[in-house]
Amino acid sequence: MRPDVPGFWRGAWRGLLAITAAYVAFLLFAQFGFLTQVQRDLVDANQVKAVMAAMGITGLAASLGTAWLLGRVPAVRLVRVGLGAVAAVAVVSVACHGFAALFFAAVGIGASIGLLTVALATALPEMVPRQAVGLAAGVGTGVAYLVSNVPVLFEAAPMIRALFPAGLAVVALSLRPHPPNPPLPSPPLPPGEGGTRQLEIGFLRVLVIFLVLIWLDSAAFAIVQTNLELKAQTWGSVGQKIVQGSVHLIAAVGAGALLDAGFGLAVPLAAWVLFAIAFPLLQHGGSVAFAAGPIYAIGISLYSTALVVMPTWRARSSPSPRWRAGLLYGIAGWLGSTLGVGMAQDLGRIPNWFLLATGAALAAVFFLLPSSPLSRRKGGRWERGARGVRSLGALALLGILGVGLEALATTPTPEDIRQGGTAAAVLRGRQVYIAEGCIHCHSQYVRPIAHDQSWWGPAQPLDRAEEPPLVGARRQGPDLLQVGNRRSAVWHEIHLRDPRALNPGSRMPSYAYLFAGDGQRGLDLVAYLTSLGESTSLARWELTAAERIAPPPAPPSRERGTALFATYCASCHGADARGDGRFAGLVNDPNANLRKPGFRSLTAAKVEPEDQALARIIRHGLPPTSMPGHEWLTDQQVADLVAHVETLPSLQEMR
Repeated sequence: MRPDVPGFWRGAWRGLLAITAAYVAFLLFAQFGFLTQVQRDLVDANQVKAVMAAMGITGLAASLGTAWLLGRVPAVRLVRVGLGAVAAVAVVSVACHGFAALFFAAVGIGASIGLLTVALATALPEMVPRQAVGLAAGVGTGVAYLVSNVPVLFEAAPMIRALFPAGLAVVALSLRPHPPNPPLPSPPLPPGEGGTRQLEIGFLRVLVIFLVLIWLDSAAFAIVQTNLELKAQTWGSVGQKIVQGSVHLIAAVGAGALLDAGFGLAVPLAAWVLFAIAFPLLQHGGSVAFAAGPIYAIGISLYSTALVVMPTWRARSSPSPRWRAGLLYGIAGWLGSTLGVGMAQDLGRIPNWFLLATGAALAAVFFLLPSSPLSRRKGGRWERGARGVRSLGALALLGILGVGLEALATTPTPEDIRQGGTAAAVLRGRQVYIAEGCIHCHSQYVRPIAHDQSWWGPAQPLDRAEEPPLVGARRQGPDLLQVGNRRSAVWHEIHLRDPRALNPGSRMPSYAYLFAGDGQRGLDLVAYLTSLGESTSLARWELTAAERIAPPPAPPSRERGTALFATYCASCHGADARGDGRFAGLVNDPNANLRKPGFRSLTAAKVEPEDQALARIIRHGLPPTSMPGHEWLTDQQVADLVAHVETLPSLQEMR
């Protein structure tokens, strides 16, 4: 039956606003804004995990508790209670600082969101025209995603991300609810078929599907938001955010129409197929990530709309809609999102084998579990839905095959490993950088002047949305904005453990304790430092290649150069430049041996005189090797070092 459009809007707009308010509160506040606030205020990673775990556990408990409560309190009334609770908690959370306050705020968020979502999903057929439940869910969900992607809100401070959803919830609460629709009588089941067992298996199918989808979505979103390059390719610009929000809206409305047409579980199954296409493209990075963003957004909208509808979809027997909603939002929603975020933090990527496993799980629940008797009715809506499920099932198998072939045929590139394996470590390393007070000695701002850029890398505009800002105001040590293209990960670890081993006279304290035990905090800090400026490597190379090498004020001295070599170079190259220094094994670079027969430096191409080429390497390093630059040395000291290196036998052989 096609819905009466004017009648739909007259009867559904209050329910639409409630759906929009609930989703905006979850997306903009609970999932995004509050997490940003927690990460900004707490530097201890264990405390952050404890706060977010409190939210998840409370959300699970509240979902199940609301299912029980709905047997005693009308669902529409609990929706209004949930809207008020969400608004109150969001407002109070703005003033919460410190571990204890944020912990209890997380408990309040989990309780209020759990109450609202379960009550709303159960009450939906009473709040909107029954023939257009899917369309109502699609419009409300799509508008919520569109609003959450509006740049002024997407990039807003945590306070705005809390107060805006609170205001929207208050508006939804202030409206008089639509007169409830009469309860829908349960139709008789076919003769000889009790149906309870089949329907229970049918709900198990629904539960597995949404657990898989929410797990995948939560992991992917966390990976994108913590990987600056992926974020720039998907949700980076204002235009991209608007496009993503618009795609969300169109896809959600389409999903609602499909649900009303009777396609049921075909809709979330299609979401998995889109995820299976989008996630490998996202994690591959580069230009293909631009196309993956909208595909990913469509998949999110398909399953999110179905998630609102499924608790009352074909619910004619055990478990009841309220328990379906409680179990679905509690287990699939809260547990699935927790598992997804954990995967992002621990692995930094969604492995291909995991996509294969989830596809196999979906195929198993579709093709191995028996169908319910209602789905076998001939000529009706359920039969059309079953045909859609079978069609999408075949498509899912093709998707599984495609992912499997890619997993078997594709060898991860260093870029794949960098983007996937270190994204979570970079985020944790940033927290270590903040906790250890590195900002008190190091800036992250290269000024657009010649001296700054030649030493520290190309200038970049200030990131005024960074929280907390790490621009710094002092330079007791070098600027670190572009340090990732000046120093290797091996160099960073050696330097953090023993700064004076590489730079005698350095005032920097040792951070060897960060590598104690499993060494995770130290390795995370190395990952963060290595990530700084990694996207500007080519620009820095062009900058240093074009720099004029200034002549020394006095003739170069081999004797002074020999002393400088012993001070700054011998730790890797060795006292006699034979590549046998203290850290040669860690660096593991054959170029460390400057005396080996047939040795060739980058000066072999004769693009410029050998002494200038050597001076450029000494001054700016030789990325991507572990050869660092020595930016602080004077022109005279650099020339003296060149004079020493030019006396080594291997270089004499080149003449």
